[in-house]
Amino acid sequence: KMRFLSAMLLMTSISSTAFAGTGEGVIRSIWASSTSPYVMFDFTTPMRRTHRCNRSERFSIDLRGIGGRASYETLLMAKSEKLTVSVEGLGTCNIHDAENVKSIEVQ
Repeated sequence: KMRFLSAMLLMTSISSTAFAGTGEGVIRSIWASSTSPYVMFDFTTPMRRTHRCNRSERFSIDLRGIGGRASYETLLMAKSEKLTVSVEGLGTCNIHDAENVKSIEVQ
């Protein structure tokens, strides 16, 4: 029984990251609200791959942690400089149907 449970947990974790969204391009819009801990953004180009929970075709950064605030500052810099950004999602979405960001890279 324990082996089966372990195998199921492993398959679940692999499947959620295997179907995570990805995107690349110049940032088109950034949405921020004083009532939400999330900042959402999208690209001028369509997402390469979208997770099924992402119905907004946006990515999301949670500002409650240091990594989230650093990612947000990176995002603002990339938008102001019109730099290309690559994003990998976590395969999970927030309450705004935007996929949570795993990694962000400015090129």
